[in-house]
Amino acid sequence: MLFTIDKESLLNKLKIVEKVTAQRGNVQPVLANVLFEAEGSTLNLSATDLEISVKAKTTAAIKKEGKITLPAKKLLEIAAKLPDKPVEFSLNEDTNIVSITCGNSKFEIIGISAQEFPKIEEEMQGETEIEIELEPLLRSIKNTVYAAANYENRNVISGVFCLIKGTKLEMAATDGNRLTRVIETIKNQDGKNAKIVIPSKTLNEFLRICSFIAEENVILSVDKSRLTLKTNSFSINSRLIEGEYPPYEQLIPKTTSNASVVSRDELITALDRVSTMVNDRNSIIKFVFNEDKLVLTAETPNSGSSQDIIECKYDGSELAIAFNYKYVLDSIRTMEAKEVRIGLNGSLSATVFKPESEENYICLIMPIQLR
Repeated sequence: MLFTIDKESLLNKLKIVEKVTAQRGNVQPVLANVLFEAEGSTLNLSATDLEISVKAKTTAAIKKEGKITLPAKKLLEIAAKLPDKPVEFSLNEDTNIVSITCGNSKFEIIGISAQEFPKIEEEMQGETEIEIELEPLLRSIKNTVYAAANYENRNVISGVFCLIKGTKLEMAATDGNRLTRVIETIKNQDGKNAKIVIPSKTLNEFLRICSFIAEENVILSVDKSRLTLKTNSFSINSRLIEGEYPPYEQLIPKTTSNASVVSRDELITALDRVSTMVNDRNSIIKFVFNEDKLVLTAETPNSGSSQDIIECKYDGSELAIAFNYKYVLDSIRTMEAKEVRIGLNGSLSATVFKPESEENYICLIMPIQLR
């Protein structure tokens, strides 16, 4: 194998695949490596932890085809420090040693044979293929994935529910203490439908990868148990979560008895200040709504307390309610609106947080009982 590639292109593709390599020391050593496959004028870089697989592809000046796996972290460190010049990779097939040359810099890195790399399903042809715009999908993921249950739980709520039906994309996530739901309009020119639960780990990885690319559309390739998300420059393959997702629509209140409208930025800043004195065991901040102000307080036994007051619009009698403030911050930080509407049905009822300017994104948060 012998090829030359632009340094920035190499670094970009390594950033896409490196995080997917297995991080634990007790797994197969080859899973900590990236598979390089040079063929024709295309260089493919692949990585897997046996749950998620990612492939990134780019062009390179390939003089001799071949493949090898190289340690991901070390290679990324090397690539980041190379000068902005073409990088040459040369494989000694007898020793599995790859020479990397860039300007006056030269490295030799010991690889593992590509034969030891597990076969992955990065280019699965699913039973259903749906092409949609990338932007509304990314927006939907950002507004839901943070609320999914811990991935280690391995149950259905550790995933994000995704429904594609005609021109509607609906996504929802819950961990039992909060629920997020978003509805976006998409083109979906072929009018195909899908109803799946995607692991939150997969979607977080997809978000991370998309920060390195500039694409307009993505294809979702779905079969009974697996999903591939693919663009022109990369693909990510993952299992789907089996099981029936909870009927979350039943939890969303049709109306609320009281409502408050606050500045998103002011609420974020005030919560950040008040959280300095929260009890780390429960992260509780008390909200008191009264006429035109919202009072936020926190206290920790033997340490002290904090308070902040911000202006708000409020249409009911005084109401005190408490939340895990981290849940509130997670919700409002993903909003793009200037103001947040808070729908209240009492101090013990689930509270609705949503942008004042739109109806299609909501976050439902369960309060914590005040003592």
